[in-house]
Amino acid sequence: MRFIFSLVLSLFAVLASTAHADDFTVLAAPYPPYSESKGLKVCGTSISALNVIMEMCGNPLSDRAFKLTPWAYAYENAARFPGRIVVNARRTSVTEPLYKWVGPVVNSRIVLYGRKQDGQDIRLKSDLKQYRIATVRWSSAEGILLDNGFSKAELLRAATHVRPLRMLDQGEIDLFATDERCAAVQFAGLGMNPGDYVIRHVFKEEPLYFAFSRDTDDRLIGRLNKALSDLKAAGRDGASRFDRMMFARSALENRKTGRTN
Repeated sequence: MRFIFSLVLSLFAVLASTAHADDFTVLAAPYPPYSESKGLKVCGTSISALNVIMEMCGNPLSDRAFKLTPWAYAYENAARFPGRIVVNARRTSVTEPLYKWVGPVVNSRIVLYGRKQDGQDIRLKSDLKQYRIATVRWSSAEGILLDNGFSKAELLRAATHVRPLRMLDQGEIDLFATDERCAAVQFAGLGMNPGDYVIRHVFKEEPLYFAFSRDTDDRLIGRLNKALSDLKAAGRDGASRFDRMMFARSALENRKTGRTN
């Protein structure tokens, strides 16, 4: 009888944990290789990392929990509603009080890409004001430009990277702001040759986080940060599980875009 009672309690605990995990909706903007869609599934390095640490904390996520959305929707939805997670979020003085934070997860190197044939000569940040620059609305790259003295009115702002890259290809804009690792995948995904484009300006590396709705239990946030730290801890060979995930993803990107290391 005691065995059966213990078994029932264990089953209840498992079901409760699973139900708690299903309460989360994960919101990710298209930001390959960190987050992107494959058919009906959302995947990427940040998605993999989130799945792993949630599983480590006994809160596994189902595939149906993940939604690919514009940046603006992700941030606004997670600030207004419970049980939300924003993937690849910027942690700034503005966003800090709106969410609870796990990370940093990855470092994003923000750059401006131009067409190789145009030959822009950008030596100072002040030189950028003379160029037509496109961004993805609410992206990390756009945030960096706003932090560096640009106003929203000075930028061509789009919901995704597709329109800006098409315009760049046609010479309708001069520069596109994005993450360096994202660029080759974005170009290749639209059938554009990455070799036709060059980095014209580098801003800086910026850490990206998982931003959880404010209703999230502080104890879970603490466990998730510990799990992420463990995931990034070096093993006997000097590499971490996180490093191996990133390396595997990088190798896949290289095969897709025709690059070699």
